Parts: sequence; structure tokens; C-alpha cells
Amino acid sequence: MNFIAIIGVTGKIETIKSQDYCAVTVKVEKPFVESNEEDWYDIVKIKIDKQLFKNELNLMSTGSIIGVKGRIKNESNNMQLVAERVQVF
Repeated sequence: MNFIAIIGVTGKIETIKSQDYCAVTVKVEKPFVESNEEDWYDIVKIKIDKQLFKNELNLMSTGSIIGVKGRIKNESNNMQLVAERVQVF
């Protein structure tokens, strides 16, 4: 099964004009931190379809809390996270 679920805080929202998607970075809290020098969060980039999630992208801004359900996609030996459902809180 190919399934991801992420809840986090939005960072940069990159709109690529020639593409049908935009890339959103999300700051996701780690379940534990191994050392004091390590950050308490990970930055994850998620690919979001601009037409399918038009309303959600209009509500979204830097600092918004969002939930994403999606899948992992391998494109040109590059792992990408692709949103299938987006909820802005």
C-alpha cells in the first residue's frame, strides 16, 4: 500500500506557471529527537495539483496548518510526495 498522511505548518508555496501543480513545503513535527542539536521538525515538499485543489490553495498561506493524504511517486529516480486530499485548518 502506498499511503502517506501528514499534518504540519505550511512554509513556501511555489507555483510553477508551466506545470499543473505547485510545490508546498510543510514543517512536520518529529515524533522524537535523538540529540539536542537536531531540529524538532522535518521539512517535506509536497506536490499539489492546482486545478484539483484550487479552493484549498486559495485558503492556504505561509503558516497555515494543513493535513495532507497522499502517496509516494517515483519520477526519474526522484521520490516525490503527491497530495490526493488536502485540508486547511
